[in-house]
Amino acid sequence: MKWVRIGRMVVISVMVLFLAACGMTKHRPASHVSSVSPSRHLQPVRITKVSQAVGGQEILMRSMSLIGTPYRYGGSSRQQGFDCSGMVQYVYQTALNVPLPRTARDIAAVSRKIPVRNLQVGDLVFFNTSGQPYSHMGLYIGQGKFIHAPSSRGVIRTASLDQAYFKQRFIDARTLFAR
Repeated sequence: MKWVRIGRMVVISVMVLFLAACGMTKHRPASHVSSVSPSRHLQPVRITKVSQAVGGQEILMRSMSLIGTPYRYGGSSRQQGFDCSGMVQYVYQTALNVPLPRTARDIAAVSRKIPVRNLQVGDLVFFNTSGQPYSHMGLYIGQGKFIHAPSSRGVIRTASLDQAYFKQRFIDARTLFAR
């Protein structure tokens, strides 16, 4: 009888710890975000060590090399695949050594909003693709096009901001470059 009570207490304790851990994930994929309000610990990112012209070309080259890489929910590496924010985080880190937060919402929070007419290569574009703001993002590559990691058809590819699907869901353009 005593061992049964102890066993129940252990099971209940393990369940409580498990449930508490569920809410403590370090990185949440971009599709679970709902606003651009920054977390308290996030600081704005402003790239000043390289011009946007040079940095944008590095970002363009690095991102284009990822075309065809598989989509993976929560993915952030070539080996496991990428989701949209994982791809952006990877490109900025490897191309410019600029660390970014993991989610689309947090990347939006550390960037600065710009008019669409001012988009330059390497800037960011954000969309509402799941009924939640900042649920998808991509890297602007010029001429009205961007590269992104969509879940449909499963690979990193380019798209146009003028496509009806993206035009209807576009939220805003943002930059990390100081200009």
